[in-house]
Amino acid sequence: MRNRSQKIGPLGAGAIVAGNMIGSGIFLLPVSLGAIGSITLIGWIAVLLGCLILGWVCSRLAMMRPGGLGLTGQVHDALGRYLGFQSAFVYWIATWFGNVAIALAVTGYLGTFFASIKVPMVLAGVTIAIIWLMTLINLWGARLIARFEGVALVLGLAPVLLVGGLGWAWFDPEIFRASWNVTGGSDLSAITASLGLIIWAFLGLESAAIVAAVVKRPERDVPLATAGGIGVAGITYIIACTALSGVMPAAELAASTAPFAEVAARIWGPVAASILALCAMVKAAGTLAGWMLVGAETAEAAAELGLFPRMLSRINAHGAPSRNLIVTAILMTIVCISTLSATLGEQFSMVINMAVILNVLVYVYACLSLLRLSGEVPAGMERLRVRGAAIAGLGFGILIIALSEAWMLGVAALILLLTVPLYLLRRRAR
Repeated sequence: MRNRSQKIGPLGAGAIVAGNMIGSGIFLLPVSLGAIGSITLIGWIAVLLGCLILGWVCSRLAMMRPGGLGLTGQVHDALGRYLGFQSAFVYWIATWFGNVAIALAVTGYLGTFFASIKVPMVLAGVTIAIIWLMTLINLWGARLIARFEGVALVLGLAPVLLVGGLGWAWFDPEIFRASWNVTGGSDLSAITASLGLIIWAFLGLESAAIVAAVVKRPERDVPLATAGGIGVAGITYIIACTALSGVMPAAELAASTAPFAEVAARIWGPVAASILALCAMVKAAGTLAGWMLVGAETAEAAAELGLFPRMLSRINAHGAPSRNLIVTAILMTIVCISTLSATLGEQFSMVINMAVILNVLVYVYACLSLLRLSGEVPAGMERLRVRGAAIAGLGFGILIIALSEAWMLGVAALILLLTVPLYLLRRRAR
């Protein structure tokens, strides 16, 4: 059982939300988006608005069900035991993939200083070591993670805002216009192609709701932390990435491996680029630590509900879900080894694609849950607002899933099918 001194307030929760989002995405996504063009600015705005709605849905659920069991408990209450189990299982798996992607980003930034890390086997070994180092930090509790994320957020934001801000002094409208749509297709197809990539940068919008058990006043602090975290992340992304699109042509962005570092090198030289790479590495490490807490808290909540084996549930003296953290680290290690690819980029793309579709699926469940629980809201404009937000978030989530590649949809379907026998086995064990 956690006491009040082991819990965090709105600033700490907001740091986890913003810190979980502003991770590897801000440093690597401009490369992927460079293949589409500066038209992705519209995609950024559309996804920001959609994610603000999803964040509001998650925080509203946390207010309606403030018991500290996060989205797992809320889906369980609204949609029943099976879908509660399914959402917990899907989200848990999504955190394995997402966390491995973030750990790979840490390793990639480290490779700026040590070229040997780029060898696949060495890369895997270093990535696994980073996973276990962040696990040890998590075992010291949420307060340490919130402080670590706060420091990492400042270190990560400072160079990005510096490059993004000063980059506007080198912003060339002609470069921006010439790079508007380089796909060869229609503007609409280019925008829709960017949505799935961009939403990777916003995964974590529900973090405050997921870790509501370690928030002092979840009914007040979770909505504040969610809106603030999404807003900080979204504005940061738009300012920085738009600046890059006016400094580097789309073709150069698409060919880059570290666009912010390249801009820094052009403005201040190679030393500045190395400093930025170091800051990026620290920021990604902070993001990884926060996401590991989110994944462990999801499994902890599921264990408390009896959806996952109770043997996984154990809170240590620091208020950390120790067994779940260790089990999650083991599973992440397996994912890291099983997805080993010829290059870091290939492995990174593979794991983020799965993380996106699985996370968005859980967001869809959250919207359905709020729609189901909206009858508890007093009749009138407030109920209409709740239902309107749930329907809007549901539509946005379904759109993102529908735009996913066929192989991703196939894997997601297999994972959903796997929950049927696992749920039946769990019921029999109980």
